Amino acid sequence: MLLSFVRNYASNVRTSERELRELQETLERFDPKYIPESDFGIIDPYFKPLQMPSVFSKKYYRILYENSKNSFKNFIFGANIAYFERKSSEYKDNPSEYWSPSLFKSKAVNLYIEMNENFASKNLKALEKLVEARMYNKMKFDLKQREGKFIWKYHGLVEKPKYINVRCALGHARSAGNYIAQITLKLHTKQSVGLYNKAGKLISGDPKKVKNVLEYVVFQRKMWEKNKGWTIYGYMSDVHNHLLT
Repeated sequence: MLLSFVRNYASNVRTSERELRELQETLERFDPKYIPESDFGIIDPYFKPLQMPSVFSKKYYRILYENSKNSFKNFIFGANIAYFERKSSEYKDNPSEYWSPSLFKSKAVNLYIEMNENFASKNLKALEKLVEARMYNKMKFDLKQREGKFIWKYHGLVEKPKYINVRCALGHARSAGNYIAQITLKLHTKQSVGLYNKAGKLISGDPKKVKNVLEYVVFQRKMWEKNKGWTIYGYMSDVHNHLLT
């Protein structure tokens, strides 16, 4: 009798675990708002105001202080990222690949271009390696809704990329090798887009017209994922200070 109960209990536990896994897979596949367990959110959403108030107001000096504090944090956390990459990343034998403020910008732009090109061509396999899980789930959901052809082209920079935030924090394991790094860049680029329906009719945008697009892109790296490198976490709004995902 006891043995029968134990077998039934074990069977129910396995069934429950399987059902939970299936539910999680369903959420990841169909719910663009699903947040994976490994999602840390934005470490620090501070945004420098685009317009400063009057120099005679108290708010001006408060913002000046916050901007100075943010610049100091960018410097300190940038040094931390460089240190942990040298200490625990796959770049130990290739110093030219270490993170640096000047080199990262061009790598980030290339990553941004690669992401958009693969999104346009519906290359989910490539996107999974380029973006973080929540953004990938949203992109996968959006691609399921897309029926026609989407064209995206990059035409250069309007202005050089600019650092907004540089941050890092400990991951779940709370140990030195488990740092997560996030960098928010202001990307002002020239792009052209066009969406066609199944019949080949242009229904949105115009691939022949180049437009200036301003975006604040959050790049992320989990130091414990040795072979993954930098990915795109999402976008940050200067108006609402939250992710647009």
